Amino acid sequence: MPEPDRIQDFLQRLTPLARNSLLTELERLEACDAAVPGSATVVEKLRTEFALARTKLAIYTASCAAYDDATKMLSVLRARDVLAKLGDALPAKIGKFDDAQVTKISALLDGVRKANAETVPFALALVATRLKTHWHLIRLATKAAPSKDVADVAATPYAVVVSMVLDRLEDSRSMLRIALRNNRVLVAKEILTEIYDAEYALQVRIDRFDQSDWGKRLQNLMSAISALVEAEVSRFPDNVDHVLASRSLRSHQSLAGRLTHLAWKGRDAVSDGAAYWKKLINA
Repeated sequence: MPEPDRIQDFLQRLTPLARNSLLTELERLEACDAAVPGSATVVEKLRTEFALARTKLAIYTASCAAYDDATKMLSVLRARDVLAKLGDALPAKIGKFDDAQVTKISALLDGVRKANAETVPFALALVATRLKTHWHLIRLATKAAPSKDVADVAATPYAVVVSMVLDRLEDSRSMLRIALRNNRVLVAKEILTEIYDAEYALQVRIDRFDQSDWGKRLQNLMSAISALVEAEVSRFPDNVDHVLASRSLRSHQSLAGRLTHLAWKGRDAVSDGAAYWKKLINA
């Protein structure tokens, strides 16, 4: 590592892209408790340099996240070959994201993760674009977990998919607001149905979900969505049934939905039993 009085000269010899890459790698090692001895001064100088860059970008874009977005774009560009290969291997559309498909796609993602761990979120986003039902993405995390407990799911390499589904719900809330503002009730109905389905899936596919930070975020989201729905329904007389107040929007409350839930429970019991016996055998 260069001596303190030569560090600035050393850094100036590097291109901006090289300095950015150096900062990224040093921060990654720092996060993993594997920091290079003597690197603290280098990290401090690089952080100072790029925090000026972030300020300058904000002047032109009015966004504090401009530099972070640029960094993400660079990561994607560096991994474009890996992502292109994944895109070719994925089905054009995934209508049924069953166990077989989850296993197959998990194997593809494992390959991406080994090649470039920073690319995983972008790879997951690519998978999400192929799914017919967006919340099915959480199966990549629940399938990889040894149990349905929220702590086990959070410890998997693909736990970020839960946050991605919650991000999608944030978008759905915005879309719902716009639909209601423009009196597009039928569009709002479709959006609300998808929201309820995703909410239910998160709660039943992950145990103790409500006790997690994910669960708290979901509760806040659903409270905001409920406020939108209540405001819309309250515009009509009490004796008028509003389509957005219909129980049928929550498909899991129907007979078919309850049967599906029982089927899930049965499959989970079998999976948990198999995992338990596997632990006993390996003990």
